[in-house]
Amino acid sequence: MSAVTDGTGGHARVPGFTVGGKSGTSEPPVGREYLGFIASFIGLAPAVDTQVVVLVIIHNPRAGQHHGGQVAGPVVSRILDDVLAYLGIPPCHPTAAGSSQTPPPANAPIILPDVRGRTITEARDLLPNFTIHLAGNEDPNVVRITDQLPLPGVYLPRDSDIFLFTEYNNEKTSTTVPNLRGMSLAQATNSLASRNLNIVFTGSGVVMHQDIAYGTEVSQGSVITVTLRPQLVDSY
Repeated sequence: MSAVTDGTGGHARVPGFTVGGKSGTSEPPVGREYLGFIASFIGLAPAVDTQVVVLVIIHNPRAGQHHGGQVAGPVVSRILDDVLAYLGIPPCHPTAAGSSQTPPPANAPIILPDVRGRTITEARDLLPNFTIHLAGNEDPNVVRITDQLPLPGVYLPRDSDIFLFTEYNNEKTSTTVPNLRGMSLAQATNSLASRNLNIVFTGSGVVMHQDIAYGTEVSQGSVITVTLRPQLVDSY
């Protein structure tokens, strides 16, 4: 079993996760061609520390294709996508800046640099795309940053709230995580921003999962990671 990246196995990709999978295609015995082909695909996710395994077997597929990856792979992808969201398993690869081959869009998330140990002036120069929160009136060219929230290395949208602390002002303020389930990305972003919390997301649609449960007390500037999925609409 190998990682799903290309070939027919690529049909089983799940955004944000590394999926392992193996396809299978069985031909009918001679003289019994009416039985048709059997297309199968087994997929697991995440590929490391696997939590979900799905096996799909389709007898006599009639969509003009009979290879396992092409026929059963997309079904495995949809099932894994739904089950991972239902179980609340966070993605391995949160949405971040674009790939090295494609220039990132203007609104692409930006990696948060480490400004600890820098003077206030240096920190501000390194954070031009973020909203800085810093209490006190210390000399910005002398006083240095001792801590920051969020911690460095996370990808954040522009204008995210960054809280900086110094030896003269290191008191963190707590806030309550809201319930984001069912919200659009814009609604979730605004709800968190009203509490000085930041968002990292994967997928599209409405929020199906948040990594920190609502009602939890966290420090302002903390990051809440949400998983979005298309909203199901009843049809009659």
